[in-house]
Amino acid sequence: MSHPSPGEILSLHFGELSERDRLLCAAHAAACPECGAALRDLHALDRALAPGLGDAPPADGLDKVLARVEGLRPARRRRELGLRALLPGLLGAAASTAAVHQGGVLGFVALFAAGALVTLALAPILILESQRRSS
Repeated sequence: MSHPSPGEILSLHFGELSERDRLLCAAHAAACPECGAALRDLHALDRALAPGLGDAPPADGLDKVLARVEGLRPARRRRELGLRALLPGLLGAAASTAAVHQGGVLGFVALFAAGALVTLALAPILILESQRRSS
């Protein structure tokens, strides 16, 4: 028999193979050091996890998890950040309107070019800040 797949080794461990396949796979695992080691590892893992299978989760376990999630992403902070992002957008729209009104399309193009230069200058800072916050 060729090496059984990892799924077949798992099926052998959990007793889910047909009698014929079980005999072939077990014989191979007994003769093959690699497959035998995989099967022994599964047995050892089963024994290590067995004592904890009947344990009930702590009564306040869900509350602790939810509190931790809430601490990582508070909704109020997201709303504040949204409002902070809205203000520069509104100021930019007002400046664009004033530029078009005062200088026509040329004023708008100049304002757009200045905004693009500012954005390019701030991009590395914003990227580094974003990476710092996500770590």
